[in-house]
Formats: sequence, structure tokens, C-alpha cells
Amino acid sequence: MGASVSGQAHDSKQLPLLPLLPSELSAAMPNEVKGWQLKQATAKNTYTKWLQTRAIRVFESQPRHKDDVPLTMRVKLTDTGRFYPAIQHFRSLAKLEDDGTGADPLRRRFAGLRGSEQRFPDGRTQVKVLIEGRYIVEFLLPEGFRDAQLDLFLDAFSFNALKGKKERPVKKLPAAYTMHSIDELHPERNRSYQMAIITAEEVNKMLEQILAVDPSIAEDGDEPDREGSDLLVPGDVSDNESGLLIPQEAEEEGESLLLPQEAE
Repeated sequence: MGASVSGQAHDSKQLPLLPLLPSELSAAMPNEVKGWQLKQATAKNTYTKWLQTRAIRVFESQPRHKDDVPLTMRVKLTDTGRFYPAIQHFRSLAKLEDDGTGADPLRRRFAGLRGSEQRFPDGRTQVKVLIEGRYIVEFLLPEGFRDAQLDLFLDAFSFNALKGKKERPVKKLPAAYTMHSIDELHPERNRSYQMAIITAEEVNKMLEQILAVDPSIAEDGDEPDREGSDLLVPGDVSDNESGLLIPQEAEEEGESLLLPQEAE
């Protein structure tokens, strides 16, 4: 694999990190796999209660015979920023294995790493492996894919590209963050924008200022449905009663909106 990697999940009280840039994460992805042709190579920042970076490669098998149907293989690498809810699944797997409770066929080891496997009715199989307590390698295997071929893709990763990154743990996300999306096969599709993270208190102040200028905006008497609104949570991490580090829930003053702004 180009580097020794560890499958151990980090402690739940460890603070998260900001993820790598899409270009940095993409540098670790496989580009050439014997017998397979690269069809897609993209990477981008995402937000699911914490900033993450995801890189995706899609490969198509090269038929050996005229009547062979090409297989499609999807590979995804996610930098979770060590955000505990994103990697908690793997820690649970590790506990079950250590307790000796695990003859579950959905728990497996891949190249010596703890992982999980899920089979779908259409014959495809999803395999997930955690490395360095932070990065999730995910394979979507087509029906008819041989397990031995998985080693070809694992060996094609350049995990050394993830080494030596100097990062500091953070308790919350910055007020603004530049989101990037890259397409290595079609660079003309690359784009970026700036995401602002706004708390509910800041939103209320903005509304008060707007209403002070034009009170007619509220003449219909409609009040915003705070309970029903789909508000995204800022990445402020704190201890809860269970001792886990989780994002503040959008129940009281923890709601926030993510407003995309074009990057200059």
C-alpha cells in the first residue's frame, strides 16, 4: 500500500481536525490498476455535522474476451477529520471483536485492517476499512468481483501522501471555510466557494435588522417554524453525559445555517 497503516479507531474524547484539501486527499488515491480503466477521478469538501473531504475513483474492468461484460468498481476515500460520530462504527466493531462476540460475517479483516462488509440484493458488496483512526476507505464491489482483486486496489493507494501533515485539533469550525470540488479528468469543472457558518443568534440579529428597515416583511404574521426547520449544526464539539464528543444538537441555541458564498 505504499505505507504502513493502522485500523485503530481513536478515542471518543479526542478533538477532531480540519480535513485535508481535496487535492491532498486525491493524491493518495489509486490511478492505475492492472486490468482496470479509470473512468472518474473527483474529490470535494462536504459537510455532515463536520467538514469532511471525499475523493472518488470509478474504474471499469477491461474485458479479456469479446463477450465479457465490463465490471464497474467504485473506490472512495474519506477524511473524517477524526470526527468521532463518523468513525464510531469502527470502534464498535473493534469492541465486539475484542470481546470475542464476533462471528458476524459482516465483520472482516482486509489487509490486516478491521473492516465491515454489506451485501446488497443486486449482488454488489460494500466494504469499509478505517485507517489511522481517521480515513475511511470504501469499496463498492460489483457482482462477480474476486476478493483477490481487492489487494490490487489496496496496493495502488499512496498512503504516504497522507503522512506528515501538521494539523492542530480544533473545538469548532472556523466562521468561514473555502469548499473545493475538483475533477481530475475534466479540470474545467473545478470550482470553489466560501461557506459561512452562522449561529441561530446571528440569524435572529440579521432578521431584526431587516425588519427594522422594512417591517412590512412580517405583515403576514407567519413565524418561522424553528422545530421543523432543517438547520445544519456548527462544528462546536463538547462533552455530553456519555463522555463522547458530539456536535451541539439543534435544540436550543445551537442551530446554524450554512450559507454558500462565491469565493473571490
